[in-house]
Amino acid sequence: MAVDITTELWTFYIAAIIGIGNITLLLGLSYIYWRNYGEIKSKFNLGLIFFALFLLLQSVFLTLSILFHGGFARGSGLLLAINNLILFIALSILLKVTW
Repeated sequence: MAVDITTELWTFYIAAIIGIGNITLLLGLSYIYWRNYGEIKSKFNLGLIFFALFLLLQSVFLTLSILFHGGFARGSGLLLAINNLILFIALSILLKVTW
């Protein structure tokens, strides 16, 4: 199945936009977890900080790869967009529960 190049570019753009949203959510979560750690000083909060920072690192590298290297192989734009959308939904739920 051939993928139209215009469709492919749009899916990469959508994946990048959602990736930027993921980075924003992770920065917000990291701030909240850091503030909570300052008040409580628990290992659980420290674990949440590391968890958020590693997800942030993954999201930054993936989004930079999409933006500056054109993503990955042809046909992978839709998969990247779906992956980023699932992560965005999960992080939104986590932020809602954390806030």
